[in-house]
Amino acid sequence: MSSDPHQEWHRTQAIEANNSTWEWLGLPAAERTADDEEAMTQAAYAASFHWDRAARRGPENRVRADWLLSRVWAVRANGTAALYYADRCAQGCAGANLHDFDRAYAHEAKARALACLGRIDEAKLERELAAAVPIADNEDRALVEADLAAEPWFGI
Repeated sequence: MSSDPHQEWHRTQAIEANNSTWEWLGLPAAERTADDEEAMTQAAYAASFHWDRAARRGPENRVRADWLLSRVWAVRANGTAALYYADRCAQGCAGANLHDFDRAYAHEAKARALACLGRIDEAKLERELAAAVPIADNEDRALVEADLAAEPWFGI
């Protein structure tokens, strides 16, 4: 089955924007400038925009775009925005009946956002829930564990 070339273009742009976001997220916080943080945020929003229009998109693409936006806002220490996107991520998982990898990341996003807001007990609970999600694929489990170990955790 052939896909719409316009939707294929959006898919390519979504992947490019997603990968660009990770280039900035991969930098130590002390090395990111204010301009880098703005570009990182714009790239995450661009990824989200393009995933909504991409060929062969599924509900996991929407959920992962919301997760990425939550992470970007957490890294920028904006807990309110991070929690907004973490909640969207969790709602998307529930609505599409996504489990495993995506469910773990929904909890991880909420934990990080809550930690950013200083809601430590709630953050710790969400972090424990993320770690407890059974993930069948060993590579996916390793990704989740690495992200659960990665900063920022705002002191928890």
